[in-house]
Amino acid sequence: MLASTVSQSRARANGVQSSAPSDVPPAWTRTDRLLARATAWALFGLGLLYILTTTAGFVIAGGLQAPIVDPAFALMELLILVEAPLIVMLFVSLHRYAAPSRRSFSLAAFGLVVVMAALTLGVHFVVLTVGRQVDASVMPGFDRFFSFKWPSVVYALDIVAWDFCFGLALVLAAPVFVGTGIQRAIRIGLVLAGVLCLAGLLGVVTANMQIRNIGIVGYAIVFPAVTPLIARAFSREYETATDARPDRAEIEASELTASNGHRTLAASSVDPLP
Repeated sequence: MLASTVSQSRARANGVQSSAPSDVPPAWTRTDRLLARATAWALFGLGLLYILTTTAGFVIAGGLQAPIVDPAFALMELLILVEAPLIVMLFVSLHRYAAPSRRSFSLAAFGLVVVMAALTLGVHFVVLTVGRQVDASVMPGFDRFFSFKWPSVVYALDIVAWDFCFGLALVLAAPVFVGTGIQRAIRIGLVLAGVLCLAGLLGVVTANMQIRNIGIVGYAIVFPAVTPLIARAFSREYETATDARPDRAEIEASELTASNGHRTLAASSVDPLP
């Protein structure tokens, strides 16, 4: 105990600071890069398919004001059930990718995305299952629980998931991308998508779902358009990642060197007891 105290005090006096393993930035590995790129491109593809399905649904329904019906509606619900977990995976990659000084933003964004996914998965699974098996004629207030006609419970939960949680997550994720060029384009795109999502909440306040459609533009159009840029940024970053994100072997070597240095300092700085 005495040796430890003396060595620590002398190390501080000499301006020597310890380097804990937590101070080393995590590695951005090849697996991280491949998973992140695949997820981003998958979200882009799903976004395109969602837009095409929605367009076909309006055509089948006979106009933008008419409700979308099956089979387009069922396909849209299924696409959301696939998309939500992929968004969570993308934000896991964003957190792994983020520099240590930006990880508070990426972690907060990830937490909000988890809440979003939990809410929207519950909503759309219930609508696809319970909503289709309950006889609306024998259940009072069916539309207030299981329909996307405002106001309803499932509609409100879906709005808080996508417009609020996801919108705020997009804004928080934007600072992860620093610099100019493609990084700046991603940052602007994420902020724009997030602000549009948050603006959709005005539709709830005014009870006007046409205004709420602003949020849909944010998460269904602008966000998917940004995902190819994110995929490209992940690919480019990996080529120079060894400077900013050391691999596991380099981290272990650094920790071993620091540990040996501390032991040498402790052994040389202990005064013999009388």
